[in-house]
Amino acid sequence: MQDDNDFVINNDGWLIEYTGKSNDVRIPEGVKEISFRTFYRSDIRSVEIPKSVWLIDVQAFLCCNNLRYIVIPNSVTAMEYAVFEDCANLTDIYVEAQRGFLFGYDWDYGCNAAVHYAGEWEYVGGVPKVK
Repeated sequence: MQDDNDFVINNDGWLIEYTGKSNDVRIPEGVKEISFRTFYRSDIRSVEIPKSVWLIDVQAFLCCNNLRYIVIPNSVTAMEYAVFEDCANLTDIYVEAQRGFLFGYDWDYGCNAAVHYAGEWEYVGGVPKVK
């Protein structure tokens, strides 16, 4: 079970570190930024990003080998360099924004996952699926 003590969040609302043991993570509402290497080498399998997040920083999910897919909410307007680098089993990134929306320079560097934008996917039984 995960609780708010599983996260190090600074006074500006930046998620600095995930210290929990749960594989299925729900980032607390109110977090504004997911910082540099927050989940580095974490065993997370899934992560739910709240609508309060607007930035995902450099290599935030670096080497998260159990991560299979992730949904990026509309609130995220910037993703920095190599956010999902070396996530060996990440197959799909579902983006709520429309195709053509640009997050930042090489945000997908080092990532082999397919990126699906709004209109290309939908939730089926609570899980995102390509149409």
